[in-house]
Amino acid sequence: MINAISNLLPHSADRVMMALGGTVGAMFSFAFGDIGPLLIWLAVFVVLDYITGILSALRNDQWSSRALFYGTIRKVIIFAMVALAHGLDVALHNIIHIDFVQSIVLVAYIAGEFGSIIENLEKCGLGHVVPPVFKHILDAINLYLDRQVDKHLPSEVKNETKKPRNL
Repeated sequence: MINAISNLLPHSADRVMMALGGTVGAMFSFAFGDIGPLLIWLAVFVVLDYITGILSALRNDQWSSRALFYGTIRKVIIFAMVALAHGLDVALHNIIHIDFVQSIVLVAYIAGEFGSIIENLEKCGLGHVVPPVFKHILDAINLYLDRQVDKHLPSEVKNETKKPRNL
């Protein structure tokens, strides 16, 4: 199969494609390190969130190219943050000898994408396909995080967040 494809391409195109593939691979290795399974799962969850978000918008007649644009930017920022977490792991490796920051960031984003997928399915009217235990876990996590934020925020910030904004 590869020989058939390489016969169709000139030799210089082969070399250019190999150099391009090697460069992209090196960039990914430099940016993300060796965390293959978690990165693959993050990509799966991001794609599923993207698809369910589009389905939800189409089903509810809320399609917006602007929302899609900012959603795409959000997904790009997720991967940029994972790359920055890898950089932090590399920078701290000689000090603490444990690489954990990138894994924590990956799992946090995977959990967030999972919650977003469930919300999108609910908006689509497909909430019945989600096992109730997942909904309860998501609600419990959200309630816990809200309580933790309220407990640790200074009182001035709490009062500011409760005031309605004038846009």
